[in-house]
Amino acid sequence: MLKMYKTWPFSSGACVALLLGTGPVYAAGFGPADPLRQLDSVPPTAANHMVDTAPGADGCAGNSRVDLTLLEIVSGALCHNPKTQEAWADVKVQAAQVGVSKAAYLPTLNGTLGETKDSSTSRGSSSDPFVVQSNSHYQSAALTLNWVLYDFGARSASVDYAQSKLASALAGQNTALQQVFASTVKDYYAALVAQKDQQATQEIEANAKQVLDAATLRVSHGVAAVSDQLQAQTAYLQASFNRNKAQGDCLAAVGQLAIDMGRRPNMPLHLHDSSDLATPDMTSTDSVDELLKTAQQRHPSLVAARADLDAARANVRMVSAQGRPTISFVGHYNYDNQPQSSGVGQQYLDDTVRDRSVAIQVNIPIFEGFTRTYQVRGAEAQVEGKEASLSDAELQVASSVWSDYQSLQVGTQNVRTSQQIYDSAQQAFDAAQARYAKGVTGIVEVITTQTALANAQQQKISAFADWQNARIQLASSLGSLDLGSLYPAL
Repeated sequence: MLKMYKTWPFSSGACVALLLGTGPVYAAGFGPADPLRQLDSVPPTAANHMVDTAPGADGCAGNSRVDLTLLEIVSGALCHNPKTQEAWADVKVQAAQVGVSKAAYLPTLNGTLGETKDSSTSRGSSSDPFVVQSNSHYQSAALTLNWVLYDFGARSASVDYAQSKLASALAGQNTALQQVFASTVKDYYAALVAQKDQQATQEIEANAKQVLDAATLRVSHGVAAVSDQLQAQTAYLQASFNRNKAQGDCLAAVGQLAIDMGRRPNMPLHLHDSSDLATPDMTSTDSVDELLKTAQQRHPSLVAARADLDAARANVRMVSAQGRPTISFVGHYNYDNQPQSSGVGQQYLDDTVRDRSVAIQVNIPIFEGFTRTYQVRGAEAQVEGKEASLSDAELQVASSVWSDYQSLQVGTQNVRTSQQIYDSAQQAFDAAQARYAKGVTGIVEVITTQTALANAQQQKISAFADWQNARIQLASSLGSLDLGSLYPAL
């Protein structure tokens, strides 16, 4: 006997769409793309949202410009950094899980089609010889509908669990954005300091060359000792050495910033600094108590920790409810036209069978070998762990806010002090140059004041960059970092 079968299972997603009366867009070969509109309810990537809402930002529009502002650099990093892309993918995964949990409220419809070709030959014994051959072609079809009507809270707990995990994923995405944002700003100011240090060392080298030329002229006229020229030459060579080192440091820092933006480190990049070195105004800064309260409410790591705790509690309810009875509506339809024979050696006769059934099915778990008990205990232990994680996150955020707040206060004072130091050093150097030109003082005073001016200039640049970075780090600790925070009022 030779039989050949072909079966075509129905798509359960297509059947559900028919039951709902919807016409969703279908992904190629995979059924409805998003029939429950779960991904539509999730906002687009926060990186793109931040870039789209920022005036003048075009980091996602292109990645080949050379002269960039801080806003454009941060926008580019948010768009092209792998960490932000990974975080958005996790959000989409959790959104899909919400769809899975909500789909449990819908009926399931499974269908099967079968087509069979049957060729058989029957031969009798020698006492009753016969030969019966049969070639038949028949089909079968079946539909099974299952709809859980009531499950004592298992599905609702599953939806709560999935939605809490989605909230945690969204907060995690925000955390990733904050980290990339803060890291990029930190690298930007490090590169900006290196770039300005390079410019400063060039100015210092030029000043040293002027001092050397003045000393050489005085020596040639016999009004100064040759030691003055040698000391000035030493200072000039030291300035050239510092300029070369600053140039290398600048290339390294700018290369790291290019990597943050998803570029190759050898690509040209020039930092356009739109801010000046004015003394920052901190009169509008909130008290540290208010900052701590703000951070506890809005920091993304705390939002994620609270969402994880809610998910763990929902998981306890879900695991407990899975051990309760379920009430389902079950429908079944079967069609079969396989030929039948009344006995061995008899011809096969056409026969069609249709079977329909409708039932209410109650499933009652009676004994699971204490599996459910230990699953519930494990879920409750996870709740305890999430509570401890939340407490730890609250302490970490408070510590970061306190530390960054103090750094900002110190940075503000250092900016003001460094400006005063620079002004004093500039006046001292100008006076020493004038005194040396008149022969009132020696070369040692000129070189000393020149070195002090160089140090003051670099200290001024570093202090302002440290203040800017401390301000951004504090905003990150508060969980309020966005592109608008790059342009505070000074």
